[in-house]
Amino acid sequence: MLSKRSLALAGALTVLPHMVFAAGAAHCVDVSVPKKAVEANNGKWIELTADQWEFLRGIYAMNPLTPPGLPFGDKAALAKVDGNPGGLVFFIDGDRACTPMPVPKELLVMMDDVATAKISHEGSGL
Repeated sequence: MLSKRSLALAGALTVLPHMVFAAGAAHCVDVSVPKKAVEANNGKWIELTADQWEFLRGIYAMNPLTPPGLPFGDKAALAKVDGNPGGLVFFIDGDRACTPMPVPKELLVMMDDVATAKISHEGSGL
């Protein structure tokens, strides 16, 4: 039963950004809503570092699936649930969770590198 609930939550967290963007008006909800939904399904709500927030703002701004411009807020949190290798980032504006953005597992690896200040250069450069 728990895996079905986790799968349903993962699906809801994936669909939520599209519903918010389609509505066009309200881009934020009380932060307790997604946080409690994640925790109720044994998921993880992870506060991100300032560096990760800055990194994700750039990703958000360049993502063709997000609205133009920068996301709301001055910090971010990552929602993760079992059975979903990626996650969902919420940009936090005071007590509101805003502009959710799905993140694939490959981006989660980069976010970890940003958090630990790990610098790796791929390729031979110019």
